[in-house]
Amino acid sequence: MSLNHVELFLKKYENVVNKDFLLLLKNNIYVTEKNDIGHSIFILKYFFPGKINKKLREIFIEYIVCVIRESLSISKKYDKKTGYAHIYLNDCSNKNFSMKLFRNINKLLAETFEDTVEYIYIYTNSVLFKNVWKIISNFIDNDTRKRIKLIHD
Repeated sequence: MSLNHVELFLKKYENVVNKDFLLLLKNNIYVTEKNDIGHSIFILKYFFPGKINKKLREIFIEYIVCVIRESLSISKKYDKKTGYAHIYLNDCSNKNFSMKLFRNINKLLAETFEDTVEYIYIYTNSVLFKNVWKIISNFIDNDTRKRIKLIHD
């Protein structure tokens, strides 16, 4: 059996990056299959962009791309071209957020995965996110913004 996108990524970096960092990625950013569609899961409360160096931020972004590719591979098995993303921001604070990192990820994903998201669900119990959303939503293209569902826990 061949390795999927995520397994290949983890193998590529197993002797390059701190094992704790890879474990953090694997346990909090992953893919699941539900109703014949790939779902990308992002639990961000344990990520602190300001505490990781540039190289780890690049690896973090690369891992996100691998997870989304794997999600779309699952959907493709069922002749579907889109997947779902679930972003969990519960218990997040400003320490879990970097506008620069967000803009880099948003730009890369918009260029790499055009028209491949069915819906993006953002789960949050944060008052901070409501204020941040007013700012970051301006950087998200209108078609994608229409596919975003904010779920206040």
